[in-house]
Amino acid sequence: MKKRKRRIFLLLLPVLAVFLLWFDFHTYRPHSRTLPAADSGIILSITTYDGDGESTPLVKCFGHTWLSIDNHSGSPVYIKDYELRHGEQLTFSVWAVTRLPGLLFNLEPTYISAHDRYVGRRSLSVPIESTQLKTIEEYMDRRDGWTLGKNCSYWSVHLWNALVDDAYKLKTQTLFYTPKRLERAFLEFDRVEVDKDFSRAGHIFAYRRGVRTELQLCP
Repeated sequence: MKKRKRRIFLLLLPVLAVFLLWFDFHTYRPHSRTLPAADSGIILSITTYDGDGESTPLVKCFGHTWLSIDNHSGSPVYIKDYELRHGEQLTFSVWAVTRLPGLLFNLEPTYISAHDRYVGRRSLSVPIESTQLKTIEEYMDRRDGWTLGKNCSYWSVHLWNALVDDAYKLKTQTLFYTPKRLERAFLEFDRVEVDKDFSRAGHIFAYRRGVRTELQLCP
């Protein structure tokens, strides 16, 4: 009897996994929320790509989510010891890369320019104050690595929600976070940018335990 129950449980496990991945507890009202203009100052963006365009019949791509800062403040700003000059961008997120630190910077723009990745990506943007950069740094100190439960989508949406006003917070789920789920939440906003340009981002680097390491993408 115990063996039979165990077999049933193992058979139901994939069904449960699919349920956790795809079921969404929220309802969304398309274009029901308006974002402020984000064309000057320090601009925070959250970008998500659902992976559908890079999936094949044999390989499923689950996509990626990341955050970025675009500095149009007229003067340099700093994330840790990195100087972000006026007119420059900085992207950041956690990655499931075993040989590299978990918190990587400017890797997404390199993939986009070198390998034409993330086509169809969607972004939301809002202006933030320079004092909020401290919140970003503190969040990075607490969470500088990728885990299955706290993946790139979890990492990005929780930091976004910690920085923006309540009116611009994304609805979050309580079980498992995916880029596709975040795309659904994006539907509520009227200023969703498709294929946002990240060409003004700089070189690739990583932070781990407060230490910055310069990196290069292998050819």
